[in-house]
Parts: sequence; structure tokens; C-alpha cells
Amino acid sequence: MVLQDVDLQTPNNSITHSNDRFGLMQFNQMRLRVQPNIKVNDNLGVYAEFDFLDNIVFGSKANQNLQILSPVVGTLTLPSGAGTIGEVGGVAGETGSINVRRAWMEIMSPIGKFKLGRQPSHWGLGIFQNDGEERQGDFGDSEDRILYLTEFDFNTGAAMAAGLLWDIPFEAQQDPRVQGLGGVIRDNGQDLQQYAAVLYYEHPQWAIGTFAGARRRSGGTGTTMTAIDAKGNVVASGIDGSTLLYFGDIYAKYNYNEYTFQFEGVYIGGDISTGLAVNAIPFSAFSSSATGAGIINLPAKQSAEIMMAAFEAAGIYDWGGEWSVKTGYASGDANALSGKITQYGFRPDYRIALLMFYEPMGSSPSMYGGTANNPSTTTKLTGGAPITGNFINNALYITAGYAHTLNIRDAIPQADWMKIGGTIITAWAPKKNVNLNFAQLLNNSSLPAITETANSFFKRWYGVEIDATAEALFFHNLYTSLETGVLIPGREYNTDVNVTDPGNIIDPIPSDKASIGFAARFTAMIEF
Repeated sequence: MVLQDVDLQTPNNSITHSNDRFGLMQFNQMRLRVQPNIKVNDNLGVYAEFDFLDNIVFGSKANQNLQILSPVVGTLTLPSGAGTIGEVGGVAGETGSINVRRAWMEIMSPIGKFKLGRQPSHWGLGIFQNDGEERQGDFGDSEDRILYLTEFDFNTGAAMAAGLLWDIPFEAQQDPRVQGLGGVIRDNGQDLQQYAAVLYYEHPQWAIGTFAGARRRSGGTGTTMTAIDAKGNVVASGIDGSTLLYFGDIYAKYNYNEYTFQFEGVYIGGDISTGLAVNAIPFSAFSSSATGAGIINLPAKQSAEIMMAAFEAAGIYDWGGEWSVKTGYASGDANALSGKITQYGFRPDYRIALLMFYEPMGSSPSMYGGTANNPSTTTKLTGGAPITGNFINNALYITAGYAHTLNIRDAIPQADWMKIGGTIITAWAPKKNVNLNFAQLLNNSSLPAITETANSFFKRWYGVEIDATAEALFFHNLYTSLETGVLIPGREYNTDVNVTDPGNIIDPIPSDKASIGFAARFTAMIEF
């Protein structure tokens, strides 16, 4: 993988505090995925999935799950289960060189199929539940699940599948009996459980279904984590509370000759407790404050209202051509770190481009000033975090692509097929990415507030990306691809904010226009 200027900033000597963090990056990754299956008989089976050196960068040994990005403040890791949609976290969800990813059994009974264990979770297009099993899938959702499925067949050739499932998030690696049931079990999931139902009707030409359910957690007492205050003290933080989320995911598909149309829409509502505390930004206004000053404790009970949707249309022709159009929406959040969660984002293995919403792109404004311990010394306080993360969030996007299959067997007998194509992508931000009022958030009138200058939807344009791809299969099992992409950024990636600083505690934030970013990726894998 080669990336050039994905922070979308270039050196600018006229700016005192430039956001240019890096230029060229290049790295290699690897993975050996093994999926052993034991078919005991027609009714019993055991399935597993192991990843050796899973997405490990050459020369390292550890991997990690993605984090949620909050511009300016930085990365926030929501606890597994209680505050996340993908229930993976901790050492049970991310390991080093060997990742025992999944293991489950399937029982086919006279009344239907039962699946028990840690298993992949996927629904529809994969914007809400995505198993990450595609060629370039890096993450994927897994659940410790008990699932029951049954199917009803009709004389018309149609069928209806129905199912019930019970999920428990996995993270803690402790047995409560070790301490004689007397210890305090403080894993992030605690008593979280998810209950859902699946109903799917499939006709030879079309299909429609829903995946809907609820997630509940009674919570605990006290604090859930620690955070660092403005003076550098480690303080018990994070307000625990209850969770009652409900969700509905509708998926529909229609086939007409060589054309396919698919739609998925998701709504998540209810109340959620994240138990999350954000380390304090050490503003000099806290120079004489008591222990705990500046730590941002998210409310114990936050309302959630998240909406996401995606539509795909594609056509495949006998003469080797194929086209696709994709569009989608993920709700944003005009008031980051507020008491209402409206932004989450698609599952990370649903991707639309090589760069946009796949790599952490852009660079949020950096704030410089004196610290609580050294008010007279200018230091970088916060900022410089990517504007967009590794998944589609706060976006309305559209893509159009075309690919053509070439018959090269005569010239290269070892080639099964070869395909070349290209895609163009553009997107807008429904809400502002940078919009934080620290004075209001921490009830301190001396603290600054920063917000994007772009007030209208069309001014919050992410830009346009053009990708080109060549892929082929050799020797029946060797898949190779070369992908290149260039992003011409729009105004949303510029550093251009209004600053209100009544206490005059941070340096001015100059405007800086974003520059072009490039990427290239070569993939080789043996599939058998």
C-alpha cells in the first residue's frame, strides 16, 4: 500500500502551525486465513475461522480494531457492547499473530437449523452487520450468538425464512468463579444482551426482509474507566448507566434480466450508556483547577437516533461489460460529544473507494496554546486528527463505475480472466465535522469554541475521487489486483474555522486549503 498526503496538507511556510503531518507512507500487510469445517453428518457440523498474522504490517506483531474518530478531540474507543454497534473489543476481539476469529456449530433438526457459538454476522448489503468475508475485508462483525432459523417453501418457487437470535458481546477474559464470586466484574459488556428476529421472503426475481431487535443493559454503579485531567492526574471517570436500544434494518433486492437493484435502510433509536470519559485538553484556563478538571464525561444516558441507507444498481452483459452505481447516506452530528448520538457510520468493510471513507482522511484544525501546568509555553493542545475515518459516516455519497472483462487466454494461457475498470466518487457532509463549544461542554466561559465556516450543505463538499483498477485470476487460484486512486478535495477538507476565544488562551487558527491525495494498492492472494 502506498499513500501520499492523506492528511491532504502540504508544507506551507506562511502558516505558523501547519497541519502537514506526513507525506509518503508505504507498508505491506499479510494474512493467512484458514476456515476448517468438520461435517460430522447431514445434521451436525463444526465450523471455525483462524487468521494467522491477521492484517499484520510487515515487521510488527499486533493488530487493533478500528476506533471512532472525533475531529479535534481525537479517537474515542467506545466500550464493547454497551456503546458500540459491532460487539468486538479487548483482547478477545483483537490479538496478535494468531487470531482465533470464529468457532461455532450447526445443528439441522426437524424443526429448523440451530447455530451456536462465535459466528459471523452479516445482513443485506452489510452497512449495519458485515462479516468482512470479501476479498479486501479487513475486520468484520462476529457475535457470540445462539441462532434459530427455519424456512417455509411455496409452490411458486418462493421461500420465506424466519429466525430468532440471542447475542452476548465478548470481551472479558475472566471467569467470575476465580475470585469465589466475590470480585467485581468490570468488563465493558457486563450484562448487555441483544435479541433480534429475522424475516426474509425470497422470490425468484425479488426478495425483501428485515433484521430487527433490541439491545438492553441494566448497567452498574460507579465509574467504568479512567481519564487524565488537565493537570495530568489519572482520575476514575466514565458515568455508568443503562442501555435500551432498538433497531430495524430493511433489505430489498430486485433482478431484471442482467440488472440488479438492492436497497438497505437502518434506523437505531433508544437510549445508550457509553460509560465513556475523554481525557482533558490541558487548556491554561485550568491552571488552578482541582483534580478532575477538563475531563469530558459523556452522560450516563444518551438518546440515539441514527439513520443509514444505501442503494446499489448494477448491470452485467455477455460482451464483458459491467457497470455499477452506488449511493448512500449516514447521518452526521452537528454537536459532537452532545447528549444525543446521531452519528455512527457504516460497518468498515462496506467500502466505496480506495481513499474516501476507507483511509482516515483530512486533518482537523490544531489548537496551540499554554497548558494547565505551563501557561506561558506554547504547546499543541489537540487537533490534527482526521476529518473522516475508516467508515462511511456523516456523508451523502454517490459513485459510478465501469469494468470490462478481457479475453487474454490466447496471449496468456495461465490467465483465467482479466478485468480493468474505473470508478468516480463524490460526497457531501450533512452536518459539520468540526463543531465543538468547549465553554458550553465544560461549563467554563473562558474556554474556546471552534466551528466550520461552511454553513450550507453544498459548501460542505468532500470532493471527487477517481479510482482505476486492474484485476486478474491466474492458475485458477492466484488472484491479483492493482488499484490506484486520486482524491481532489473539496471545501470540507480545508482548514477553515471560526474561533471564539473569550479567554484568549489559544493561538489563532489560520486557514489552509487542502491538497490532492494519492493512493495505490497491490494485492496478491491464493484462494483454495
